[in-house]
This record gives sequence, structure tokens and C-alpha cells, in this order.
Amino acid sequence: MTNNLTIFFRCFLIGLLASSSFGPIFILTFNRGAIYGFLRGVATAFGACLADGIYFSLSLIGILTVLQESKNFMFFIDSVGGILLIILGINSLIKAKRGVKYISLESKTGIWFTSVKSFLLTALNPLVLFFFMVIGAQVLPAGISDLSGYQIFLSSLVVMAGSFSVLCLVALVASFLGSCISEKKLRLISLLTGIVFISIGIYFFIKLF
Repeated sequence: MTNNLTIFFRCFLIGLLASSSFGPIFILTFNRGAIYGFLRGVATAFGACLADGIYFSLSLIGILTVLQESKNFMFFIDSVGGILLIILGINSLIKAKRGVKYISLESKTGIWFTSVKSFLLTALNPLVLFFFMVIGAQVLPAGISDLSGYQIFLSSLVVMAGSFSVLCLVALVASFLGSCISEKKLRLISLLTGIVFISIGIYFFIKLF
């Protein structure tokens, strides 16, 4: 029992670390929380933490090791992930130019579609793959491969809880700031988000060569 609690505590820390880095999902959650409100930020957080949990479970059963050694898989992750980031970045630049009240695809779709986009962005991020391949394995104690399927499932849920708690806090802070700051500053947030996303997307393409 004590060993399980130790594992779950470390899994929660993994979830915290996965979402605390200033990466695309952190920025996207803040952007959506500030511009569209808390619920959009939470929807973004849900999609991201679901992908984190799946990646973590795959790392425990050794599938990530196999996938990371596949050149075709990594080519797919880098190329599609880069395209998705560039598209999101261009959309943010459009919002920055036309104003946050611009009726974009984001504002017309439901929160479940927002979660799906967040899930795809997280799952197609090579940095997330690398994190759960390397960092996750180092944080967990020896003998982790002996976990049962039920323990792996619970551990993944705990990782999701850690990730979700951080991103929900980001969405909450962003929604508060979004209701207080001016339209000009909201457009600046969209501008910076677009520049960051496009830059990271281009970086993924550079990795291909």
C-alpha cells in the first residue's frame, strides 16, 4: 500500500511537470482562458491531460520506446505537429489583427472540439513524447515494469490529475486577467501566441532535415 502511494505521488508530480513547462499547451490554455473564458481554458486542459495520461501509460508498457525508434513515426509526429502549430499560430495572428471579437472557428465551435484540438496538439508534440519517454521513467522507482494493468491505469489517471490541476489554474488566472485587461492587450496576447506557435512549428520542420 505504501509503495502504491509513493508511485501515485510521483505520478502526480510527473503530471505537474508535464504541464508546468512554458510550452504550446501552457500558452494555448492561457490564450483561450484570457480571450474565450474559463470554460474554454478548462476544455483545453482536459484534452491535453488526456493525451498526457495515454502517453504515460504507453511509456509504462514500453510502447513509446518502440515508437521513438521508428523513423516513420517520428517523421509523422514532427511534420503533422509542425503543421498544426503553424495553423494555430496563423489563426492567432488573424485574431490579433482583426481583434479578439473576430468570429473565428474557435469561437464558433463547441468546447468538445476545443478539447479534441488540444488533445491532438499534445499528442503530436515530439517534446511531450520525449518527456514521457525519458523524464517519466527517471522519476518512477525501480520495478515499475511489474505494475499490473490496473495499477498502470490508476497511475495514468493520477498523471492526468496533476496535469489538469496546473492547466486549470492557468485557465483560471487567464480568465481573470482577460476580464480585466484591455482589448489591445488581449490582441497582444494573440500576437505573441501566434509568433511562438509558428516558431515552434518551423523548428519541428527543421528537425526533419
